[in-house]
Formats: sequence, structure tokens, C-alpha cells
Amino acid sequence: MQNLTQIKNAHHFTHVAMATLFDLIIVHENKDYAQQAAWEAVKEIDRLENELSRFKPNSDISRINNLKIGERIILGADAFNCIRRSIELHKETYGAFNIACSALLKCWLNPDYTLKNPTDDEIELAIKKSCIENLVLHHEDYSIEILEVGTMIDLGAFGKGYAVDAVTEILSDWNISCTLLSAGRSSIRAIGAPPDSSGWQISISNPFDNQQILKTFLLKNVSVGASGLSKGSHIINTLTGKPEVKKAGSWVFAQNTADADALSTALMILNDEEVSKIIKEDISAIVVNDDTSGNLLFEEFGALPPTSSVA
Repeated sequence: MQNLTQIKNAHHFTHVAMATLFDLIIVHENKDYAQQAAWEAVKEIDRLENELSRFKPNSDISRINNLKIGERIILGADAFNCIRRSIELHKETYGAFNIACSALLKCWLNPDYTLKNPTDDEIELAIKKSCIENLVLHHEDYSIEILEVGTMIDLGAFGKGYAVDAVTEILSDWNISCTLLSAGRSSIRAIGAPPDSSGWQISISNPFDNQQILKTFLLKNVSVGASGLSKGSHIINTLTGKPEVKKAGSWVFAQNTADADALSTALMILNDEEVSKIIKEDISAIVVNDDTSGNLLFEEFGALPPTSSVA
């Protein structure tokens, strides 16, 4: 991200939640006012973590993960909307985005994210537990039930993106029109543009070498979600049930951060033909294909935001 010292009236706030660092950059002539708005934003992030994190024992997601067959629980609006949209995105991505894949992740990954060596039977059972069709939403009363023992939800990056979008609404209520929000620097939303600029400078880097900048964009009223393989990391392909991916990295530009995060995750395991079918008028993407020889194959889809020559 660009140097904040170059932006007049830019105020930087940080907050740790959802196992990541949230960055809030607010441009406003009154620092005290910006700080009060940031405090309201932080309270919203914490509220959503208590609703959406699977690590919070009383969250809606934890309550779902402890359901027995035949039981139903009423969800809060945020959890219901996240699950509803996630089911829609599952269909839009041909099943590549799947919030019900916790059993698969547990099957393949140790607590330190190194790979296990599961048996074929263990993989088959994990796939059965990871079908999103095991989740049944009842729109009439905002309730949910599960159809398979062991089916568990993990909103992952979608939850972080949802929180970024919610913070945007909070700051809008405070009449703040120029801000850059991010969660873990992989879920980003740019609102307005800094003074004397056409957009916020955001760079994307080589997934295997963060020092190598591939492009720098000028973002205004758009979100970007990023996914990638760092050295030694593993992504489980929810379509095959195995740790295999088609991409080395992906970046999706969309109108909201939650969708951008979900789509960037999905693009990691889809081929280029499938990616092109997902790209719509208000969505664009960059993917990096690894040809196994160390060369990065750079592909662009849709109308990308404008770029900057300044890295």
C-alpha cells in the first residue's frame, strides 16, 4: 500500500480480530472525529467475530457446528446472510467455493498446516461430510439444520471480507467518504480516493516472492480479494477432496469484499475456461498459473482497475 505520509489528513488505525490484523485508513480533516469513527468500526468487527467465528464457543457458527441431526437453530441476520450468500457462491463457482469443507481440512491438515496422509476411506468420508447440500436454510424463520453428522462450517476469508464490508457501512453512516480498509492485507476495500489522486495505490506481488511486485493498481470504490500459495502452504481442492490446485495465486476485483474473497479462493482450483465463465461485468481477476518449471504465467480476466506506474 502507498505511503501514508504522502496523504493529507490520513489517519491509520489497527485492530486484531478474526485471527488477523484489520487496517483502517481514514482520510478526514478532524483526527478526533476519525478516531471516534474508527472506534465504532472496531466495535462492529468484534461483534461480527462473536457471531461468525468458529473459534468462539457461543457464535452462531459454533452452534451450527454442534448441531445434531434433526435439530434446528435460529440464526442472527449476519450468520444467515453469510451462509445464504455462500451457498449462492458455491453454485456460481461450480462448487469450488465451499464453506462446509471443514471435515476435508481436518482430514488433510495437521494443526501446523502440514499435510497428513489420510486413507482413501478417510478422504471419502470427509468428502461426504463436506457437501454444502448438508446445510438446509429455512428462510421463513432464519433457521438452519444439517443433514450429515460431522458437517461443519468455516466462513474463512468470506467472514473477514463480510466484516470489511460492514465497516464500510459504519463509516458511511459517519459521512466518511475516503477510506482504505483491509483484513490481513488480502481482503481490501477502497472507498473514494486520496486527495490529488485518482485512487488508492495497491500492489500485487509474486505469490512466491513478496518483494517482486507484479502490478500496482489505483482503486476507487472497489474491493479486492487475494489468495495464493506461499512456500510450504497447502490448499485443499474441495472438488476433488485432495491438496491440489490449478493456480499459484489469484486476485479478484468486485463491488464487495466478501464476494471478492470467496471468488479468489474458488479461482485457485478452477481452470482458465471455468474462470472466464465466472467473470461478469462488475468482476475482474488476475490469476497466476505455475507451470512447475518456475515460470509464472500471468492471465487477466475482465476489465481491470486502472494501473499506476508507481510501485
